[in-house]
Amino acid sequence: STQSRSSAASDVYKRQKSTFSIDVDTAAYANTRRFLLERGEAPPRDAVRTEEMINYFDYDYVEPSGDAPFSVTTEVGPAPWSASHRVVHIGIQGKTVDAGEIPPRNLVFLIDVSGSMSSPSKLGLLKKGLSALVAQMNDRDRISLVVYAGAAGTVLQPTSGAKHKKIEDALDRLKSGGSTNGAQGIHLAYKLAKRSFIKGGINRVLLATDGDFNVGTSDHGALMKLIEAKRKTGVFLSVLGVGGSNFNDHMMEQLADKGNGNYAYLDSELEAHKVLVEESGAMLQTIAKDCLLYTSPSPRDRQKS
Repeated sequence: STQSRSSAASDVYKRQKSTFSIDVDTAAYANTRRFLLERGEAPPRDAVRTEEMINYFDYDYVEPSGDAPFSVTTEVGPAPWSASHRVVHIGIQGKTVDAGEIPPRNLVFLIDVSGSMSSPSKLGLLKKGLSALVAQMNDRDRISLVVYAGAAGTVLQPTSGAKHKKIEDALDRLKSGGSTNGAQGIHLAYKLAKRSFIKGGINRVLLATDGDFNVGTSDHGALMKLIEAKRKTGVFLSVLGVGGSNFNDHMMEQLADKGNGNYAYLDSELEAHKVLVEESGAMLQTIAKDCLLYTSPSPRDRQKS
């Protein structure tokens, strides 16, 4: 109605400041690509998240200097749809950390081995990707491995990252079967992460799943509160998604957001290598927590209102 529109406009003039979080996920691009190339169909509307499509690519922005955690690149140009409008481009480049400067890593792989994960494009792909990540680890790092299906269990206790063969052998032994109890696995993964916590290091749970949480904690809100509580301990959660028809994209995005981590979707070995090898520093290291962009009108616009 005209009245409701006027009321909304009035509220905007009263509350002219705006904040929004800086999302660093990339999953939507790879997931959308899978729908288009492999299935030949349009993805669900909610699976296409603009910020993740943009985040997927490298724009060669200027690196931050000194101790600044990120740099900002801005540009203003004419809008193609209206001569009276302008398009504002804001690019944020996080600090790139060289391999030798990456802090020691305490990583817990939390892997879904339920029956729905039996496909080579799911569990098989994850095992190859995580094996490539392990190849970069050294004796400063700690790796643990937890699996969950009908029940959760520890496959590998915290182990030196230099023991590549021992870790890879543990990955090779993984087999799928059973229903999914994701919440139980999350509890166990955080327990191991806490046991091997590295002060000043990277402490993270990497949840790898097709997102089919169908047994265990059925209360979605309780699961999110659990992840939020655990991030306060300094252990963050990142999500690696795989799979097709039963893939719970929305839940995976929320888990990563609540866990102060990031969310990537693996649709091929090339994508797994990109995420877990080429961009492992960006995937695992946090340069800013609870970071928001803040916008407000110019003094001239405020005078108009």
